[in-house]
Amino acid sequence: MLDLIPKKRQIRQPDIFREMENMFRYFWHDFPVWEGNEVAGTFSPDLDVSETDKAIEIRAELPGLDKKNIDISLDRNLLTVRGEKRQEKEEGDKRYHLIERSWGSFVRSIRLPAEVDEKKLEATFKDGVLKVVLPKTEESRKKVTHIAVH
Repeated sequence: MLDLIPKKRQIRQPDIFREMENMFRYFWHDFPVWEGNEVAGTFSPDLDVSETDKAIEIRAELPGLDKKNIDISLDRNLLTVRGEKRQEKEEGDKRYHLIERSWGSFVRSIRLPAEVDEKKLEATFKDGVLKVVLPKTEESRKKVTHIAVH
């Protein structure tokens, strides 16, 4: 009985995100250093960005880096962390069967959600974790408007 009811025609819309993903996949497909899901020699640290009433805090995982290879800059509320993780090479009679550790230069930029006091910035690097604390300015703390719900 259901065979007698006309089916609605389904018009397929192009999925722009899938098309973009395919374009990037095809771009890297024949690249000479393609290995699995990543390009060999790339390194991009993971970041956590959190905010309190008084400050913005950024933590970056930078295992294997030395603090002398890290550069942090702030320009008009754009925080940039850049650095380089060098590839470790051991010469000799050792043969590698698998190399999965990433290396290379990186740049990560974060647009800050509030104005910060540039005179009170603080950065520490311990156990491979970079912590940057950016205290908010008095003006940006006052900009928050709470709206009562009735």
